[in-house]
Amino acid sequence: MSSQENVWKPIAGYGRLTIFMIPIGIAINFVGGQFALLLKLPVYLDSIGTILVGATCGGLPGALVGAVSNVLNSITSPQTMVFGVLSIMFGLLAGALARRGVFTSLPLTLASAVPFALIGGVLGALLTIWVFGGLAVGGGVWVVGALTAAGIDLNTANFVAQIPMDFADKIPTVLVVYAILKGIPKRLYAKLPLGHIYLQAREKAVSLSSRGR
Repeated sequence: MSSQENVWKPIAGYGRLTIFMIPIGIAINFVGGQFALLLKLPVYLDSIGTILVGATCGGLPGALVGAVSNVLNSITSPQTMVFGVLSIMFGLLAGALARRGVFTSLPLTLASAVPFALIGGVLGALLTIWVFGGLAVGGGVWVVGALTAAGIDLNTANFVAQIPMDFADKIPTVLVVYAILKGIPKRLYAKLPLGHIYLQAREKAVSLSSRGR
């Protein structure tokens, strides 16, 4: 077996639909990320595809989507390559949360924004401080600049800016993911690695609905 086959074997084991979902997730991330960067928005919009693939196919495919997406987004913004570890963690976390049925419930989905935002905000701020000396990149530049102009020290400004920014980003992100998950047909869920979780949730909802009549 060639080395190339060894690399792809773990992903190939997930099935054809998972392999098809990976480029879709990457495309969603790329479009969202470029949109936010070009408009200098105080959000990122580059992890919807990562979380979606992680929630439907598992942590490893989700992490792969996050890693590749980060590489693509770094073409126009090289400094963002540093934050690739966050993208990988988002994918892994999405898979872990999905296995616990988090994305089958709207309240739990909203609550999932908390760990995603803490990973992005806290670790993102630390990476900005360690690698760039506290000089923020992307849409966070003007927020950090405004805070430092108001007398807040640079390191503190990064945490004060990035944690709320990540909450502002991850809340709509997980809501979009939830909406997509609700719209996926049963026949597709039957072919996805974590599809049984959503199928069981739908069957339970139908059963409870029929009892309430």
